[in-house]
Amino acid sequence: MDRVYIFLGLFATVLFLEATGGSYMISAVQSIERQFQIPSKLSGFLISASDISYVPTVIFISYLGSRGNRAKWIGAGTVLMAMAHIFTATPNFIFPAEQPKLNLTTIEETLLPAKLLSEADAKLEQFFEYQPIRDRIPSDLLSTDDTPFKVYEQSLYSLDEPLISQALHHMNLILSGDEDEKPLLEVLRKFVKNRHINTQEDFAIIRRAAIAPFTFCGKLVNDLRSVLTGSFVPFLDLKCHQKSSNVGPLLIIFTALLALGIGRTMPWSLGIPLIDDNVKKHSMPLYFACISFIRILGPITGFIIGSLANKLYFTTPTPQGLSPTDPTWIGAWWLGFLLIGIITILPSCILFFFPASSNSDKVMPTENETKPKKKNQLLLFDKHMDEKRSPEEQTLKGGAKAFLKSYKDVVGSKIYVGTVIGRILDVLAFKGYVVFLPKYLENHYGIPQYRVQLYMAAFGVFGFALGTITGGLITRKFKLNGRKVALFVLIVSTINTLMYLSKCFLGCHSIVNSVGLDGASTNFNYTRSCNMDCGCQGAQLFPVCDPSGNVYYSPCHAGCRHVSVLDLGSYNLEFSDCDCVPGKIVKKEFCHDNCSFMTVAFFVTVMIGAFIAGTGVVPGMLILLRSVPPATRSISLGLQGFLVSLLGTLPSPVIWGFIIDSACLVWEQTCSSRGACAIYDPIKLRLRMHLLYVAIRMISMFSDLYVLYHSKNLNILEDPDEDNEQDENEEVKRVEDIQLSTMH
Repeated sequence: MDRVYIFLGLFATVLFLEATGGSYMISAVQSIERQFQIPSKLSGFLISASDISYVPTVIFISYLGSRGNRAKWIGAGTVLMAMAHIFTATPNFIFPAEQPKLNLTTIEETLLPAKLLSEADAKLEQFFEYQPIRDRIPSDLLSTDDTPFKVYEQSLYSLDEPLISQALHHMNLILSGDEDEKPLLEVLRKFVKNRHINTQEDFAIIRRAAIAPFTFCGKLVNDLRSVLTGSFVPFLDLKCHQKSSNVGPLLIIFTALLALGIGRTMPWSLGIPLIDDNVKKHSMPLYFACISFIRILGPITGFIIGSLANKLYFTTPTPQGLSPTDPTWIGAWWLGFLLIGIITILPSCILFFFPASSNSDKVMPTENETKPKKKNQLLLFDKHMDEKRSPEEQTLKGGAKAFLKSYKDVVGSKIYVGTVIGRILDVLAFKGYVVFLPKYLENHYGIPQYRVQLYMAAFGVFGFALGTITGGLITRKFKLNGRKVALFVLIVSTINTLMYLSKCFLGCHSIVNSVGLDGASTNFNYTRSCNMDCGCQGAQLFPVCDPSGNVYYSPCHAGCRHVSVLDLGSYNLEFSDCDCVPGKIVKKEFCHDNCSFMTVAFFVTVMIGAFIAGTGVVPGMLILLRSVPPATRSISLGLQGFLVSLLGTLPSPVIWGFIIDSACLVWEQTCSSRGACAIYDPIKLRLRMHLLYVAIRMISMFSDLYVLYHSKNLNILEDPDEDNEQDENEEVKRVEDIQLSTMH
């Protein structure tokens, strides 16, 4: 098989694995935090470690690698990446961490009934002070109102539900004057007796309720939830006041990710020029499109591996009763790093030991020699680079001069400078937008997180990948060259900017937005007299509605003391005994918004925009590659990576984070301080996100115009070397034919 195709397969594989590992890190961060109790500010710093090492090293490695056997350099880089992934997993074994011990003494003591409740002369008021009873009895029954008795089954929080139902029945009879207190006291005594016997079972029920994605009116459950999330004052030692930095594992992971950043400088900056040397220039768009398509599939694979790994516990055996839905669950984060690292070793080693066809790769032909490239020969050394360096270049001073001269030749190209500026601005706009897009979709259109990832993969990633293939085919089919290819890139940028501008008008009045707008009249304080004693201070946003369509921040804020699972298959929930609701019942099914059409319209623009943006990838990269002298292609890609990472990738999330936070209406409270934003002003959020993106892209279009102006003589599809080589081959063949005829 042609060595060019073998290299292409190996190169595409390592690019795919590199992208897979990059996205997997995002899915592993939370489990790393839990195992080693690393604060979020440090885990965020970890994610940036590979960029920190990439930025200062890429310009040097791309320069040095371009002057050697590029396959070996790429192989060395990917071996380093493989080792870095494996090394990242080692703290799990070097620093084994026990599961955090939760101080649940107070919760358990509250669950146990006081001794006086077992005495014969216990009063009714004393029973009502017992928290499991107080949580289950509606506040209006504890006062003077008459409430009809209802029985609900399959409750998530049902401490002797039949006895509680009997107690409610007797309370109604007492309030109506048809019965005295004795039957009620008998029922409550039996309930208290069962609490002594079934304390552990009761605690398991409360624990299940505490890890549910919703909160309801139950102080015991909400106190336990606060313990698990670290926001409950008596248990600050669990999370909020955790001062252990775990320097050892953090240092290992940080060092491994630094090595990962150095390793990933080599494949892209050296591999693309190597392929460019070994394929016909008119075929390069198609090759590049296929490689980019495979690379784009990497992040999807990384998230899938992360999902599977996080369903496994980080050690064995799994603690009894613990599940992946539990806030204290620690996924097997290390497993994915090992898997990706081990798989990467094989193609990395093959590349590192990739055989040169002959030593002639390094020998430059003399003026009287004609040395055509053999059919199966793979040019591992840059054919435009003279390996015979002058004695002056071999000194430190001479090498530094050659290094600076190479970069001077690169930045001297007006087309290159304009292209890089445009790329920096594109990444500055796109990176931050994509990071916060899931949050925007959840808050603005009410789309659950798990669906957001699915929709973005289906409409965004695959649309972009198909656009990349299409762009390569268009470039080759229509032979875009010179100003034609620059004009094509400008048209793509213009259409893409217009697609994002159209999203400014795709607003809707979602359920989450309704909660925010309803809270404006009370300064976003959702606590009222009817839910004062429910412990809703740390309640998660879980909008529910009554039959009339009125929206409540959470079942807890609706004063609901009971939840029933109506359908286990669909997890259809009904919250009842709601003190703040006239009909006493709330459900998500009662909530209706007008976002269906706008959601479809939004993702149509996402699909079209991603496809259009993808068509510009191949011609844009070819413009960059052809805008510099052939001998400086690797250097140009390295410098571009340096500038894009430094000025685009690193600052973009910070800028966008500031813009997103500026539209916040309601902040969650974590550890007595402001946490994440729960509800945004929908209009401000929509306009600020998309207008910022459009503004940056419009500035970027000026760089596209600049490139268009200077690209009259730009040649991306035709290579004079190929024509000369063909003429030389024909001349050699003609001479050989003459010699053979003379011999005969």
